[in-house]
Amino acid sequence: MNNTALALLPLALAYIMFTLGAGLKLSDFKVIANNPKAFFVGLVNQVVFVPLVALAVVLITTPPPTIAFGIMLISFCPGGVTSNMLTFYAKGNVALSVALTGVVSLLSVITLPIFITLAFDHFMKDQAGSISAVKIGLVMFLLTTLPVTLGMLARRKFTNFMVSKSGILNGIASIFFVLIVFAAVASNWALLKSQATAIGLELVLIIVILFALSMLTSKLLKLSWFDTKTVSIETSIQNSTTAITLAPIIMGTAAGLPAIALPAALYGVLMYVVAIPVIALIRNKN
Repeated sequence: MNNTALALLPLALAYIMFTLGAGLKLSDFKVIANNPKAFFVGLVNQVVFVPLVALAVVLITTPPPTIAFGIMLISFCPGGVTSNMLTFYAKGNVALSVALTGVVSLLSVITLPIFITLAFDHFMKDQAGSISAVKIGLVMFLLTTLPVTLGMLARRKFTNFMVSKSGILNGIASIFFVLIVFAAVASNWALLKSQATAIGLELVLIIVILFALSMLTSKLLKLSWFDTKTVSIETSIQNSTTAITLAPIIMGTAAGLPAIALPAALYGVLMYVVAIPVIALIRNKN
């Protein structure tokens, strides 16, 4: 992966987050006031349970430090438009999904720097130097919070245009996502061949546990089936694009994506492998 392509990664992520914001409107957040319990369950699952489940799996399976950190990195990232799309196909509460995605994405400017710094100090202290939580926070603001906000403003200012072109905008975002995943895989092909099975099993295990755990917490807190499906998908689907884009920034890599990006690249494929059968199972279940 050449330097030009690497430099374009943040722009691709910013565009993807802009399209996420362009799909949001202020009325989408009314669900927080109308359905606070479901929103709170989804928020806690996303911010707290996802990293804890990933940490438990990593500590039990003991992958190499770079892979362990890469798995933790993807667990820290918010969901993306993919979770909203999968919620729609699952006949879930799309408004709740959109609100959770938007809020967690905005919160990531605070949560990601803290979690990344803690995980880096634990897993990478003997592999690399130090990182700056302030720098990561600034990067997250520029690449996620700001584009999402601008997308929302564009939606409000140019509503008809943004709605009519949403299909094209999202299509381009999907192309960027595929290219980013391909770049991460290509940059770490040798490592992928030796670690693919182990990493894949760890990621699948995390996704399956999260689906089961979120179903359980939703049932215990007596959420409706409509909201339970939504919370389960939001909890289990992360934004791998964010993790891949942050990887070279964290490692200070000038050429090629570092090994910590590989789990996110595999996750970008495996989340569909696990999620689609689950959605097919729960879609029409009452």
